[in-house]
Amino acid sequence: MTWIASSPQARREQFGRFLLGTGNIGGIAAVTGPGIGLSDSEGLDLIDRAIAEGVRILDTADIYAGGDSERVVGLWNHAHPDSDVVIQSKTGVTGNGPDLSPDRVRRQLRHSIDVLGRVDLYTAHAVDPNTPWADSLPVFSTAVESGLIRAYGLSNVDEAALTSALETADRLGLVRPELVQNSYSLLVRGDDRSVLPVVASEGLAYTPYSPLANGILAGRYSRGEQPAKGSRASTGPRVQGFLEDVELMAQVQEFDRLAAAYGVTPAGLALAWLFNCPSVTAPIIGISSSAQWLGVHEALRFEWTAELMARLDELFPPR
Repeated sequence: MTWIASSPQARREQFGRFLLGTGNIGGIAAVTGPGIGLSDSEGLDLIDRAIAEGVRILDTADIYAGGDSERVVGLWNHAHPDSDVVIQSKTGVTGNGPDLSPDRVRRQLRHSIDVLGRVDLYTAHAVDPNTPWADSLPVFSTAVESGLIRAYGLSNVDEAALTSALETADRLGLVRPELVQNSYSLLVRGDDRSVLPVVASEGLAYTPYSPLANGILAGRYSRGEQPAKGSRASTGPRVQGFLEDVELMAQVQEFDRLAAAYGVTPAGLALAWLFNCPSVTAPIIGISSSAQWLGVHEALRFEWTAELMARLDELFPPR
């Protein structure tokens, strides 16, 4: 029983060019509380705009903005009962650490369905070291078999966890996870030599988040600027380490110059790279202002070349 298309090209057509991340609707922080984010009306307008831009999947999670993200996506969904937009939510991240215990997953899925109206794709938000895959995966598998969801996936997994989950599903005769959602960008390329080969060999979809590395690849901090308090970047676990890495920030400045030479913004070039990575099905993009659509539009119409791919691989090798 599978929902994800079988070939990479078919998966890209199924998912669209990018997914809309809605974690900034109602607030920005998954765990640390409210911050600078979009109001309900702004969030609803954003979803309308994203659908008009061709988005086919809305990505949320039960913990985003303390539940407000799901609530607003649910408001939109209930107002558009005939929409064929796919809704993806996630569970497993809590204020007390990862929790994929079976009873909690069942409870949270039911809660998300009640709030959102439906859940099409459901994702384990993190690896729970205290709950074996043999305990948690049957809940996801049963949800697919019963028709509660169409498919499920895994987020924030390394190669060992992903391989273990797939082996466990096969051993127990369960519906397999069909998609992976990890952080991936020109600055975060750890999956290149670990997770992505598994994704390719197993025919999984790959929908990475944080494509602009919390704004670093959007040219926001290239001259020593610091993230505003309460911004998404100010809560990113890796951001400060990146900003304090002199060598890395020099590479980012070179990247900014390269983007300018091609006549696009840094965000446009960073997204174009992801749109042209063979292993990427579709990145998850968060939008907080109308001006940020510029980078998306630049990336979509960018004329990509193998030479530019090689240049960026040289500038930002997997690390």
